[in-house]
This record gives sequence, C-alpha cells and structure tokens, in this order.
Amino acid sequence: MTRSPSARTAAAVFDLDGTLLDTMTLAPTAYADTIHALGGPDVSPSGIVASWHIGPKPAVLAHFLGRSASVEDIECFYRHFEAAAAAARPFPGVVEMVNALGRASYRLGIFTSATRRAATLMLSAVGLDQYFPTVICGDEITDPKPAPEGLWRACQYLGVSVAATTYVGDAEVDLQCAEAAGTVAVHAR
Repeated sequence: MTRSPSARTAAAVFDLDGTLLDTMTLAPTAYADTIHALGGPDVSPSGIVASWHIGPKPAVLAHFLGRSASVEDIECFYRHFEAAAAAARPFPGVVEMVNALGRASYRLGIFTSATRRAATLMLSAVGLDQYFPTVICGDEITDPKPAPEGLWRACQYLGVSVAATTYVGDAEVDLQCAEAAGTVAVHAR
C-alpha cells in the first residue's frame, strides 16, 4: 500500500491480468499461435513479451509478420485468444474476496490495459463478469497507464470519489496510476 486511505474506502477498482486473473501467458501464446498461423516466423511467447513495448495488436503483429496487420489478421488473433481464454483462471481467493467486498457494499470496478473485447472474453470465461458493473479498457481511453484517465473514469462511473477508492494492481505502472489518480494503491503480489 502506498498511502493510508484519507476517507472510508467505498470502492475497489482492480487491474485484470496478473491481479484478478492468472492470464499472463494467454496473450503471448495467442500472439505466437497467430503469427505462426499467418505464415510468420516461429516466435515464442517470451519473444512476444519482450516486444510488448511495440504497441497495440496491429503493431505487434506487423512487427513479426513484416507487413501491416489486416482486419483479418486481428480476427485471427482473437480466434486464438478466445481459445486461450478458456484456460484463464482467477487467482486463488479472488472469487471469495469479490463476494465479500460485494456483501460489504463496496462498489467494484476494473481498469485494465486489455481491450474491451479481450477483457469481456476473459471475464466471461471465468464467470467474474457479473461482479463488475464498471470495466474500463485500454482501447477506451486516450492516455494509457500510468496516466490516471481510466481510473478517474472508473470512479466516475462507480459514483465515488478517487479519495474513497482503492486501486489494486500487480505492476509498477498500476501503482503509479493509482498515485497519479489520487487513490490508495495496493500492490497485488
């Protein structure tokens, strides 16, 4: 935790990948399978992770394919991702925690760098979609984490102040986002 709450916490907003769900191998595997299916080079999931900095899906695919990524290429990725999402699992204790927070009347939300389509696939696959009325995704905001835009939007949709919100994430960028937004930051390890 980076600072003590200054007001009673009324809401908990979570990162998705690596925080609520054990999904860290799903997207890299889907990318590697997609690149292979599209005739690109053999690349390992770890090779994909080493290239995250390249940018969004079209940029990553174009990098490995050596050409611009088409709409059909993106659809191919999502077919592979959907198959991989079936293996997604919540981390131990997540379902119980979310139930307990709901019973205690906390408002629950998600702010993730994942696209809306990917987040919806994963949340539906594990049955957590019903717990989170507010989900803000990376393709719905202008400035990615650590910028606070998505977290501010989640608080707005939840009807709570940032001071009454805790943001839980697994990465340094999540903690930086929480601090920039003015929420309490909790590091999920």
